[in-house]
Amino acid sequence: MPVARRTWNSELAKLVEQNWKVGQTFALADVYRLEAHFKRLYPSNANISDKLRQTLQHLRDKGLVEFVDDMGTYRRISR
Repeated sequence: MPVARRTWNSELAKLVEQNWKVGQTFALADVYRLEAHFKRLYPSNANISDKLRQTLQHLRDKGLVEFVDDMGTYRRISR
């Protein structure tokens, strides 16, 4: 897929699906380890970690992940 057609939501959703199985939990720190990937895709964005947190909220709203606690723990809940 060309970079111009990738969105933050689609790219992070793809990586969540590749890295965690349905029902598996992961930490915000795990998502932050993907920052280099997003820096390559969006080199002009100086707020990658903020955007990743925002995108996790969007994925929550779409039903892909849920927030487990207020300590940065998430669970993948669907495909």
